Amino acid sequence: MSTFPVRRLGQAGVVTDMHPADLEDPAVFTAGVNVRFRNGRVTRGPIPRTVATLDFEPGHAVAIPPSSGGYDEIIMASADFGTVKRLNGAELEDLTPPGQVAGSEGYPITSCFLGGVSYLNRESHDPICKVPGDSTYNVLPNWPEGYRCKVLRSFKDQLVALGVTKAGAYYPTMVKWSDLVGFGTPPGDWSTDSTTNSAGENIVNEMQHTIVDGLALRNSFVIYCTNSVWQMDYVGGDFIYQFTKLFDERGVINPNCVVQVGGSHFVFDRNDIYVHDGVSPTSIADQKVREFIFDALDTAKSHLCFVNHDARLSEIRFCYPSADRLVGWQGPTNGCNRAAVYNYANGTWTFYDLPNVTGACRSALISGKSWDDDQEVTWDGSQGLFLTSEGDEGQHVLFVGRSDPSMGLTAPRLYGLDLLRGGTLTQPVEPEAVKPAFIERVGLDLDIIGKNLTQYTHLQAIWPQVWVEAPADSYWQFGGNDLVNQEPTWSDETTFDPNAEAKIDINEAGKYLAYRFGVRGTGDFQLSGFDIQLVIRGRR
Repeated sequence: MSTFPVRRLGQAGVVTDMHPADLEDPAVFTAGVNVRFRNGRVTRGPIPRTVATLDFEPGHAVAIPPSSGGYDEIIMASADFGTVKRLNGAELEDLTPPGQVAGSEGYPITSCFLGGVSYLNRESHDPICKVPGDSTYNVLPNWPEGYRCKVLRSFKDQLVALGVTKAGAYYPTMVKWSDLVGFGTPPGDWSTDSTTNSAGENIVNEMQHTIVDGLALRNSFVIYCTNSVWQMDYVGGDFIYQFTKLFDERGVINPNCVVQVGGSHFVFDRNDIYVHDGVSPTSIADQKVREFIFDALDTAKSHLCFVNHDARLSEIRFCYPSADRLVGWQGPTNGCNRAAVYNYANGTWTFYDLPNVTGACRSALISGKSWDDDQEVTWDGSQGLFLTSEGDEGQHVLFVGRSDPSMGLTAPRLYGLDLLRGGTLTQPVEPEAVKPAFIERVGLDLDIIGKNLTQYTHLQAIWPQVWVEAPADSYWQFGGNDLVNQEPTWSDETTFDPNAEAKIDINEAGKYLAYRFGVRGTGDFQLSGFDIQLVIRGRR
């Protein structure tokens, strides 16, 4: 009989793609959902809270800086691009352009902000903009009649349109840019036949793949195609910009699937997730979670994919519709139900369930509540922090999600994603949008302590180092299997209260061991390690 310690369970995260028996470190998990890893511990992932219930089905969200002090403006556009609204405190204000007509769904919406002006674009419509002082968005003035573009972005002092349609003809490798803009005004000219402006366009003939999106990286603008990546640099003169290929065999899966963190781009591609600094790409998912993500990604709905960066938690969330075996919501039709989450501070991966979301932004909220503002909430029953009545200036990640009664989501909502402990949002947890958290490790052959594959292990007890907010909502399971490719035979669920108990007695055996820990409800937890008592028996 021997006792084997396992510590710092949060240091390695989830690795789904390697065979469990090839993972020597017992602190690596083979599955995990709605958990995060930080400071050597496993904790509950952030929980959705209802910031606002919407009266339209959202397709995009963007936060724009205030025009004169105050708080960010949270702008949301409907999936059919027929409605644009702003959240002002607890009220939704209609900013829809006069005469705006809804289109069919299935087209991504892009947004940008330049010189105090907010821009929204969808390839089915003319771009729209809102200048400071306007009460609504309006069709972008001076935009060429009959033109459309797949994506509209800003770079330096110009707008850049990618994948342009003109006179009914679609040019998948066309880049078109505006004249220089001043503060508070949209571009005054897009014409290419003038010698007195800086507008222009280029059909990049060397490009062999369709342009999907673009984003600035330091002093360059990086253009992402379906299977190549290009760089656009300002050179001035008659050409204004020059175009250089960076690398092949990489691209991006959809607009809104690139984020900049530091001096690098993190990119959600069609079959990988990679990072680059403008020189060469490096996969961050290969041999970790790549196969799990892309084997389950519904490619017929890849137009729903997007990426969100949470700087406060050092997380990048790659959001997509998934059919993996662990999803909490099955069969999404018009939103994302899964986020593959990369923590760039410690290099770990995990996964979150998403409530049919279609977009995200990062914004401060006029959300703080004083004690007098919320008389019905008791001190013990409150979740998060009570703030001043002046509002919350911290940056929060906000998701827009669509309703789907078949998924148990009865209303479209603006969700705030925040931690249970250490979070600052005071809005109530949305019970319809919460799924259980769990971690799992299978295929433990214990060769790290010298056990060989002919030997048999009898697991007798475990001493968890765990804190659980609601022990009645937590459970443990243990299992074992004799064949390397066999699923473990799991025990019944066992409850454990760390406030009253020190160990869990177990009677499971096999050449390969497995355990599972989960929490239902909305309680938080911290798990950092455990000791296991086992007996290694002779050859079988």
